Amino acid sequence: MALTQRVWFRSSALVILGLAAGIGLASRPPAMAFSPGNDRSGESITATGSVMVQLDNQRNPTPLDAVYHLDYTGARLIAAIPSLRQSGASLTLIEGFAERDLIADFRLSTSDRPHFQMTTGSLGAQAQGMSVLYVFETTTKQVGVYRLTPQASSASTLPRFDLVQLRAYGLSAPKN
Repeated sequence: MALTQRVWFRSSALVILGLAAGIGLASRPPAMAFSPGNDRSGESITATGSVMVQLDNQRNPTPLDAVYHLDYTGARLIAAIPSLRQSGASLTLIEGFAERDLIADFRLSTSDRPHFQMTTGSLGAQAQGMSVLYVFETTTKQVGVYRLTPQASSASTLPRFDLVQLRAYGLSAPKN
């Protein structure tokens, strides 16, 4: 086979392969975009995450979400589980906020200058779709794992807000 025929054959084969790959990729459904409900602005961070998955009347799973807000200035972490309540023409979504003191939870002194970051994460099917909140304190290299649980009793509309675990991370992390 002559040199020009080989070059032409290879070039044609590459063009055909490229067209086939392009057609194949174009026929695939578009990827779903997933964006966690997190936002940061100045001295605060807000995030959302599922606290449990419930089944509706048709046995379809529906997540029950929580909203978390971290306030740097007050070193406070607040959380609520929105719930639709209607009384006449009045509509209520958030009854109140459960609160955590991050200075106490992370065992910080009042002179410390903490820096917090947070995000939610799902624990999967074994935890019934529950998510936890991870709060990282980067100056002391600690992470706190929080869980928000709806209250079953009608006595309190505030959810239970627990620090599940506090531990050090990184090589030079202090021992707890």
